[in-house]
Amino acid sequence: MSSRFVFTPLAAEYPTSNYPSLTLSNQRPVLAFDATTNETCYWSSVVPTGWTGTITAKVFYKMASATSGDVDVDVAVESVSDGDTVDLDATTSFDTANSTDNTTVPGTAGYMDVVSVTLTNNDSSAAGDYIRFRLTRDAASDTAAGDMHVLMVEIQDGA
Repeated sequence: MSSRFVFTPLAAEYPTSNYPSLTLSNQRPVLAFDATTNETCYWSSVVPTGWTGTITAKVFYKMASATSGDVDVDVAVESVSDGDTVDLDATTSFDTANSTDNTTVPGTAGYMDVVSVTLTNNDSSAAGDYIRFRLTRDAASDTAAGDMHVLMVEIQDGA
């Protein structure tokens, strides 16, 4: 039996700067990631029992205005086990970001698409761990103009 998380824009956590804006698009909450600045947000949870296999992040998005180009997203994982020597007051311990490059946007603005990112670098996450996922639009390497509206993120294991 596979395990999964479904994260909505309303559950996102934000850094002190360079974060997507929470807005509405046709009464749907979305995270609006800028095209010219790397913006980041997070989601936190606890790893469920049975967590195993290849972990995949699926980013459900639409473009506010772009009808050509590509989007690039990075997803990083931070997993902390009971007894780990990570000072959560002073540091983060994200594993190397997993990336997807050159995902062509839909030819019509507003059409939904899904970017899939395999989380090979998952910080040795295991059942019972405190886990955080970091999502960043890599504005430095994508070519789509305008905001990328994230509708939700699904994280699923391969069990």
